[in-house]
Amino acid sequence: MAGQCPDAIPPSKLGDHSYFAYLEIADVDAYYQFILAAGANICKTIRSEPWGMREFGVVTADGHRIMFAAPFLK
Repeated sequence: MAGQCPDAIPPSKLGDHSYFAYLEIADVDAYYQFILAAGANICKTIRSEPWGMREFGVVTADGHRIMFAAPFLK
Protein backbone atom coordinates (compact mmCIF):
# COMPACT_ATOMS: atom_id res chain seq x y z
CA MET A 1 0.00 0.00 0.00
CA ALA A 2 1.45 3.34 -1.02
CA GLY A 3 1.29 6.27 1.36
CA GLN A 4 -0.57 9.48 0.68
CA CYS A 5 1.45 12.67 0.38
CA PRO A 6 -0.96 15.51 -0.45
CA ASP A 7 1.81 18.13 -0.81
CA ALA A 8 4.02 16.02 -3.12
CA ILE A 9 4.15 16.21 -6.91
CA PRO A 10 1.59 13.72 -8.31
CA PRO A 11 3.22 10.57 -9.75
CA SER A 12 1.55 11.23 -13.11
CA LYS A 13 3.62 14.46 -13.37
CA LEU A 14 6.98 12.78 -12.63
CA GLY A 15 7.54 11.21 -16.07
CA ASP A 16 10.44 8.74 -15.97
CA HIS A 17 10.70 9.17 -12.19
CA SER A 18 7.29 7.68 -11.42
CA TYR A 19 8.48 4.07 -11.12
CA PHE A 20 7.22 2.58 -7.87
CA ALA A 21 8.14 -1.10 -8.00
CA TYR A 22 9.85 -3.80 -10.03
CA LEU A 23 8.27 -7.18 -9.25
CA GLU A 24 9.68 -10.51 -10.38
CA ILE A 25 6.87 -13.04 -10.88
CA ALA A 26 6.72 -16.68 -12.01
CA ASP A 27 4.67 -16.48 -15.24
CA VAL A 28 4.97 -12.96 -16.60
CA ASP A 29 3.37 -13.83 -19.95
CA ALA A 30 0.22 -15.27 -18.35
CA TYR A 31 -0.07 -12.30 -15.99
CA TYR A 32 0.37 -9.89 -18.90
CA GLN A 33 -2.52 -11.53 -20.78
CA PHE A 34 -4.66 -11.45 -17.62
CA ILE A 35 -4.23 -7.75 -16.90
CA LEU A 36 -4.41 -6.83 -20.59
CA ALA A 37 -7.84 -8.52 -20.75
CA ALA A 38 -8.84 -6.63 -17.60
CA GLY A 39 -8.12 -3.30 -19.32
CA ALA A 40 -4.97 -2.28 -17.44
CA ASN A 41 -3.11 0.86 -18.55
CA ILE A 42 0.05 -0.58 -20.14
CA CYS A 43 3.06 1.76 -20.36
CA LYS A 44 5.49 -0.85 -21.74
CA THR A 45 4.33 -3.85 -23.74
CA ILE A 46 5.82 -7.20 -22.83
CA ARG A 47 9.21 -7.90 -24.33
CA SER A 48 12.43 -9.80 -23.72
CA GLU A 49 15.21 -7.40 -22.80
CA PRO A 50 18.97 -7.75 -23.45
CA TRP A 51 19.60 -7.91 -19.68
CA GLY A 52 17.83 -11.30 -19.46
CA MET A 53 14.42 -10.21 -18.20
CA ARG A 54 11.05 -10.52 -19.91
CA GLU A 55 9.06 -7.55 -18.63
CA PHE A 56 6.17 -5.15 -19.04
CA GLY A 57 4.94 -2.06 -17.23
CA VAL A 58 1.59 -0.74 -16.04
CA VAL A 59 0.42 2.63 -14.78
CA THR A 60 -1.71 2.72 -11.63
CA ALA A 61 -4.77 4.93 -11.24
CA ASP A 62 -2.68 7.53 -9.39
CA GLY A 63 0.12 7.53 -11.98
CA HIS A 64 2.76 5.22 -10.49
CA ARG A 65 4.48 2.86 -12.92
CA ILE A 66 5.00 -0.75 -11.85
CA MET A 67 7.13 -3.23 -13.77
CA PHE A 68 6.51 -6.99 -13.79
CA ALA A 69 9.26 -9.34 -14.95
CA ALA A 70 10.63 -12.86 -15.11
CA PRO A 71 14.09 -14.05 -16.10
CA PHE A 72 14.44 -15.84 -19.44
CA LEU A 73 17.21 -17.82 -21.07
CA LYS A 74 18.97 -15.95 -23.86
